[in-house]
Amino acid sequence: MTLVRQGRRGPRGETSRGATPGVPGHEPPDAVVRDRLWQASISVCLAVLAFVQAPGTVSADTKLDLLTSPAGFLSRATSLWDPLAAAGQLQNQAYGYLFPMGPFFAAGIGAGLPAWVVQRLWWALVVLLAYHGTRRLCTAWDVGTPGARVAAALAFALSPRLLGTLGAVSSEVWPMALAPWVLLPLVRTRPGGERRAAARSGVAVLMLGGINAVASGAALVLPALWLATRRPGRSVRRLQAWWVACVTAACAWWVVPLLLLGRYS
Repeated sequence: MTLVRQGRRGPRGETSRGATPGVPGHEPPDAVVRDRLWQASISVCLAVLAFVQAPGTVSADTKLDLLTSPAGFLSRATSLWDPLAAAGQLQNQAYGYLFPMGPFFAAGIGAGLPAWVVQRLWWALVVLLAYHGTRRLCTAWDVGTPGARVAAALAFALSPRLLGTLGAVSSEVWPMALAPWVLLPLVRTRPGGERRAAARSGVAVLMLGGINAVASGAALVLPALWLATRRPGRSVRRLQAWWVACVTAACAWWVVPLLLLGRYS
């Protein structure tokens, strides 16, 4: 069975543009250029939006250590016990910063960028991923017009939940921003490409990180429901099996230390 619905047929049997989710139509070159310029303009505006928030100042954003000494914080993140903070404390999921949030800040600070600039770059990345992931997912599902897809993506990227938490605990909205990217490869699956689609979704799951296990797990609910509601068939079963395997492998690096942490907290 196919995992996507077939395109609508025209009077001569051709598949109409945009009928098959995830398969781009044959658009004129000038239309493609206009669309890319339009998306680039929106991306710039979203990035600027992050930088105009109290420029020159920093927010604690979960871990102030990421801005003051990211390399030192990451070096201590491999141990459950931190002898420096709070006169000694049991670290709560500090290992989750080992990837990808910690290296992002360490690279920016190491490159000599001001701490507030690195933080705003991170915020911009979160919003941009939320926007483009949602827009691409709507396109893959062939939902609405191009303008409606942009509106839906902006509504998600600029939602009160995302913006209200971004400056205080961005690690909680990071998995939320990546959630569309976890589902997108599964929606685009073609018969015979189940393993590749599951692997691409697994890479997105790997990027979720393990700072907040609940938030990362919540990003898996929608793709799990989507897979569970497909019409049974050999292709679907292959995709389900490969996806479970890829997700398990992608989460193993933070699930194991989480279980160890659970013995003490």
